[in-house]
Amino acid sequence: MSIEMPADLLQIDTLLRRAARDFDYPATLPIAAGVSERLQPHYDTPRLWSMPLARAAASLALAIVAVIGISLAVPQSRGALADFFGLSHVRVDKEPSVGPTPPVLSPASFAEPSTVVAAQAAIDFSLRFPTRDGVALQPNAVYVQRYDGPADVFAVIFVYGDYDLYETSAGLFGKGGPDPSLIHEIEFDGRDAYWVDQGGHIAEAYDDQGRLVVESRRSVDRATLLWEDGVVGYRLETSLSQDDAIEVARSLR
Repeated sequence: MSIEMPADLLQIDTLLRRAARDFDYPATLPIAAGVSERLQPHYDTPRLWSMPLARAAASLALAIVAVIGISLAVPQSRGALADFFGLSHVRVDKEPSVGPTPPVLSPASFAEPSTVVAAQAAIDFSLRFPTRDGVALQPNAVYVQRYDGPADVFAVIFVYGDYDLYETSAGLFGKGGPDPSLIHEIEFDGRDAYWVDQGGHIAEAYDDQGRLVVESRRSVDRATLLWEDGVVGYRLETSLSQDDAIEVARSLR
């Protein structure tokens, strides 16, 4: 019998797997035999769980604690965990950016044209659309943003008149810029979110292993709303006000 993992546990599992890949683990100490010998007299005592199952559960719990503990000792992983417990698809750098400012680019400059049908076939989640009076609004243009090969779709982009809507389950949206005060942590409908004021900030993409996609780095002069629903992250680059952008987010179906 297969068991579907809840979305929040799936995100934890993904984060732990990502963090685990970054570490060299020491050899396991030879303690199993000694522990088994000490526990042997108790094996015949009735238990709600069998001893092997209990040991397996304890080992799993210790492994999770160990991975989180090791991760917190390393700055890169500490940042990834901080992002996860806010928004798992967003990495925010509130330190002033260094180096040259990248250009402002439209989706046509860094993504490939597509259609709704083709974009849906390229991803593993259901695309959602803004609605008005219960009717889905079809985009003026559709783009697919990739971060590596033809099979590596980072995000689907729907272009509308007042905003561009990004949807992804594959990686991270990076935010930063010369003025960190433009970035605000907000909440709507019980969801954590980020709002970035107009005024210029830097956007970038990270692949599903947390690596920066260098060619994705660009400046954005419009405001941006970032939030997520389950395992899908959303990004709205817009000229709308914060309240109007949130209404667009609420309308997704």
